[in-house]
Amino acid sequence: MTEWKKISGIISDLDGVTYRGDDPIDSAVEAFQSWHSLGLPYAFVTNNSTKSAEEFGEKLNRMGIPATPERIITTSAVSAERLRTLLEPKARVMVIGAPALLRAVEKSGFEIADEKVAAVIAGLDREFNFEKLEKAQIALMGGAHFIGTNPDRMLPKGDGFEPGAGSILKAIETASGVPPVIIGKPQPHLISMALSILGTDPKSTYMLGDQIMTDIVAGHAAGLPTILVRTGVAEEGPFPITPDFDIETLASIPVMMPNDLKET
Repeated sequence: MTEWKKISGIISDLDGVTYRGDDPIDSAVEAFQSWHSLGLPYAFVTNNSTKSAEEFGEKLNRMGIPATPERIITTSAVSAERLRTLLEPKARVMVIGAPALLRAVEKSGFEIADEKVAAVIAGLDREFNFEKLEKAQIALMGGAHFIGTNPDRMLPKGDGFEPGAGSILKAIETASGVPPVIIGKPQPHLISMALSILGTDPKSTYMLGDQIMTDIVAGHAAGLPTILVRTGVAEEGPFPITPDFDIETLASIPVMMPNDLKET
């Protein structure tokens, strides 16, 4: 394994890294508490569009992980902002997703509708059904834009998994023939935003995630060294890239002051 170098900051995924569903991962709680006490800056980037940054912050703090909304980048907020570059103000948008995604779209100044829409934006929707699929199909075949929060096929939940937003996006794409524009990982947008918030050197700011095809690919695209932790989704290769570090839990990361490790 590559020798650990200087760590000036951490950008971390949430699902599968800090918790599985509603169950905190003990080694992650301990690691983030240690980093917080040492003053190591960190931020979170999540493909999960079912909560706002404030809600994710509350969840993390309840689990014992110190977090603030300002350092949590969500696909719900970023996807809604992307609509502003595509649509006229007050345009009609169909939202397939959780209330957090709907609120983010409304906050960005758009009207929520399911007919005669200029765009369809889709994320994880645990109430997804045939009616929503059909309406999305009609809108997209009629020329509406298609925005997807993320391509995650599944999410860790307790001792198992549940379908992710990617499963819903694939159904809509199959029905309409229109592929989505993906906002979240593996695109590097969330990581770049988090890096600008931290203000740390990308060469020594590590991207931490449990999935190679989203977290690690995104971190690599953003120019960060990467750490794969095997507490979340178990993927099957082959993979286009290899993480710089491959660890079982966050306990394997040296707990040291940001400047104590060797310079790269």
